[in-house]
Amino acid sequence: MKKGLIILFSILALLIVIAVITIKGFSKQFDALLKDIDVQFGTMETLALTEIPDGVYEYRYGSIPVFAELRVHVKDHRIEQIEMLNQSSGPGYDALETIDRILAAQQPKVDVVSGATSSSKVIMIATYKALKQE
Repeated sequence: MKKGLIILFSILALLIVIAVITIKGFSKQFDALLKDIDVQFGTMETLALTEIPDGVYEYRYGSIPVFAELRVHVKDHRIEQIEMLNQSSGPGYDALETIDRILAAQQPKVDVVSGATSSSKVIMIATYKALKQE
């Protein structure tokens, strides 16, 4: 019986160590993503849509837990449509209103959706990079 308890506690201790290491690694990766989002967002400039030919442009930006893969349709030097192909965000934090804001402003850099700042910025960055063909 004692041997069984020792094995059980050893397995539990190992699982706890693995969980702590995983959480720390995820936290470090997420912090790096947030910094990259801020850097990328800070470097976004106003786009000259007159220089962007008609076409369909795709881009995926971000990583788990926040990313957006989208398709941008341009016609007559206007952003006609933005399709969200794949997205990851927290529940209720998808910030899809950002797409409407981009379409209204005809520029990728618009006001963020309150409470979904990272998701908003990821959508804007993906749109920007798609149109810049980066």
